Amino acid sequence: MIKRLCTILLPALLVAPTVWGQTGGCPDKGCASFAPHKGQWEFSLMLGSSGSVYGDDQTALLPMYNSNYGSIGLPNGGTATSGNLSGYLNLTGFDNNSLGNILGIQAKYFFHDSWAVNLSAGMNIGVTPKKDYIEAEYEDLDNLRIPDQKYVNAQVNNNWYINAGVDRYFKTSNERIHPYVGVTIGMQMARIHTKQPYTGIMVDDEDLSDLGEQIEEAVYLAPGRVGQMIALKGAAVAGIEYSLTRGMFLAVECQPVSYRYDLIQMAPQGFDKYNLCHHNIKLIDMPIVKLGFRF
Repeated sequence: MIKRLCTILLPALLVAPTVWGQTGGCPDKGCASFAPHKGQWEFSLMLGSSGSVYGDDQTALLPMYNSNYGSIGLPNGGTATSGNLSGYLNLTGFDNNSLGNILGIQAKYFFHDSWAVNLSAGMNIGVTPKKDYIEAEYEDLDNLRIPDQKYVNAQVNNNWYINAGVDRYFKTSNERIHPYVGVTIGMQMARIHTKQPYTGIMVDDEDLSDLGEQIEEAVYLAPGRVGQMIALKGAAVAGIEYSLTRGMFLAVECQPVSYRYDLIQMAPQGFDKYNLCHHNIKLIDMPIVKLGFRF
């Protein structure tokens, strides 16, 4: 619901600042009135796969194990076989995010009529409080059966990215059209941290087996599990802006070639980290649409 509201309201807010862009005038004789100029700022909404590397579902990062067996790493399960990175790193090509899904913002400053530096960022944080297990009541109440209540893990997950770069703009015969090329470097981190509450799960204990008694599984297992992915990226950038007015523009952009280094880490509380690195080179990556204003 929040994303839908942002999709509707934020573009509307861009209309008012276009007045600022119309009052600046043209600093040099003969220059294109719609072209960017030294000292101007640009702010854009980035729609589509605007720098995001990972998907929303981070549960695959959590190590799986119980009181009897388990493994830490890929795949997400209790086996020692080799896993597939595609589910972790979105290696299947273009991101599947909708163009109506606002994923980030970008600020750009022109230190020359044809040169600009930019900074973009996006963030998503989710928090789930814990809920303890509550036992059922069947035996003492003949006419009323009270079911048990399942537990819920406490969970905190976040996903953020930040990119910085420099762009070179080119003038054309059409003063509304401004192609540009550039380079960008960036970093992203996706992290999930869970803690297990009281679960009501009982397991056999060697010392108590002769007595027919069991003990809580929490005695054997660390309650915390952590998984995270860190990515470093460098890429070439190519795009084109079309000025709707002197203060408002629409742009399309992609990365003709990009290199990304990924590090996956999984860590049950009390155990060593499981680390896995990955190198990736892509052609025609991260297509986006930008809607912004310049003043």
